[in-house]
Amino acid sequence: MSTESRVLLNNVSLEAADSTYTYGEKRKGAGYNRRSDGLHTVIYEVTDFIGSIKIQGTLEMYPADSDWVDVVGTEIGLGDDSTVWTTTNTRNFTGNFVWIRAAYNLHNGIITAIRYNH
Repeated sequence: MSTESRVLLNNVSLEAADSTYTYGEKRKGAGYNRRSDGLHTVIYEVTDFIGSIKIQGTLEMYPADSDWVDVVGTEIGLGDDSTVWTTTNTRNFTGNFVWIRAAYNLHNGIITAIRYNH
């Protein structure tokens, strides 16, 4: 059973000139509440977006920078830098992550919101 939708990121419109990722605040994942199914759904809302977004997770209660891993299958916008996205996209992933966060590289446009359920 999912909880209410929570915001990972909201109204980001800064532009990056390189491939460096910026990280959102950590938020409680399914593992934090000891949920046994580990199911998460993430919703990306972007406008005129060029760049990439992915979700990262950790099993550590007090994570260091090196404790985060990319969650496979959560990426959007990777590849051709000339592709402009205006869309709402969802991705499902399973993992008993204690914390999750958004990692993004924004070259143009707006990340209107990234929300998740677990």
